[in-house]
Amino acid sequence: MKDETALRTRRVEVTDPIATARRYDYTDAFEVRLPAPDPHPPETWLRGGISESPPWARRITSMLGFSEWQVIESGPDVVHLEMSLPLSHVVLVGRKVEPTRRTLTTALTHQRPVLSRLVWALIGPAHRRSARQIVTSSPDRGENPGHHAA
Repeated sequence: MKDETALRTRRVEVTDPIATARRYDYTDAFEVRLPAPDPHPPETWLRGGISESPPWARRITSMLGFSEWQVIESGPDVVHLEMSLPLSHVVLVGRKVEPTRRTLTTALTHQRPVLSRLVWALIGPAHRRSARQIVTSSPDRGENPGHHAA
């Protein structure tokens, strides 16, 4: 039986003004349409989704030097987080585009291009799966309501 609470995510063109304001070595964006307006600011669902990452993903990110995200901007419709790592500078932008539409954009600048590209080739697929889960994170239930790739 199909899960009726599942949310459909889709990869979309990167159009977020924060991510298009400068050149990055890698960008991606994912969108979800919600069944009802979301009363939460993007920082709530973004941080909730990050904290719900699988244990193996948290171990990998801690090995790569992920610790605390720097909050560049946080408001009712956008959150802009950044983190500098030994290999890459990472930008995450969560945006409430409409009351029932969210986007999550990731942008990377490679600090050590050869090694960073190699590492990204290995962890990029897991990142894209995680991004789909993060953008569908549900702060009300403290759980991910589910998702299906487009």
